[in-house]
Amino acid sequence: MKNLFAINIFFIGQMILLGLFFRSILKNKEQKNFVSWSLISALLVLGIQLCIDATQFLKFNLFAITITSLLIVVYALLHFYNMLTSNKEYYYLTIGVIFYLLTSTILFLVGNLTIGLSNEFKLMSWTLNAFLILVYYLFILFEWKVSFSLKREN
Repeated sequence: MKNLFAINIFFIGQMILLGLFFRSILKNKEQKNFVSWSLISALLVLGIQLCIDATQFLKFNLFAITITSLLIVVYALLHFYNMLTSNKEYYYLTIGVIFYLLTSTILFLVGNLTIGLSNEFKLMSWTLNAFLILVYYLFILFEWKVSFSLKREN
């Protein structure tokens, strides 16, 4: 309970880094502008929330988790949409981002509802999240293998 500020820093940092990553691989200028403005808007909204109630930064802030994760999913879906008519650049990474962030966001949102349930059920949801993050990292590893490792051999 004493390190919940770290999860808020993680989710905000993840949003910024993945947002900048997807902005760099998007080809359409309007989509790049959308990513830039939505990142700035999300940071402003989270900053205003922090100014209004600074204790939110020290809590399990579901609003911050939801807004940061779903924004990344929107960016990934934009890239996924662009891949329909072009080459499959960062295909597995995009699938991993969409899959993991959607499922983990749902788990985090349901997690607050499980407070009154048994410890075994709570442990099961965190175990499922740990499994999902492992699958996410495997998607990233596979993407690295496909995109970078095989090119060196050729």
